[in-house]
Parts: sequence; structure tokens; C-alpha cells
Amino acid sequence: MERGEKKFLIDFAQTGYIDSSGLGVLVSLSKKIREQGGELRLANLNDDLKTLFELTKLDTLFAITRTAEEALAAF
Repeated sequence: MERGEKKFLIDFAQTGYIDSSGLGVLVSLSKKIREQGGELRLANLNDDLKTLFELTKLDTLFAITRTAEEALAAF
């Protein structure tokens, strides 16, 4: 953001688990990016992570795609 970037992608392809602290960081990061007029997208969530985002209703806060390529194309 300091360099003027407005589009951000977090690829979870190598992530098997995220705890409540990690979710909090994502929410804070998302808020900061939106305040600066940017977008944050998430990609490649495994089934457990998808379920976690659905149970916590965070799937309504984040733009989530199956692949990084889909996320990049959607910007």
C-alpha cells in the first residue's frame, strides 16, 4: 500500500490451518486495504479453511476464488 498498490491476493495453497489470531489479522488487513480504496482477494482455500470462513461468516467479507488465476482475472 505504501507503494500505491491497490490490489492484493493472498494464496492459501500452502496453508492447512489458520487460527483466530490469523483471522483477526486478515480482517484488519482487509479493512485497511478497503479504507485506502483497494481490494483483497483470497484464493486456494482447502475444504477446512472454506468451512471455517463459512462458519465465521467471513466468506461474506472476503472475495474468495478457487485459484489465484481466477482471483487475478477478477480484479
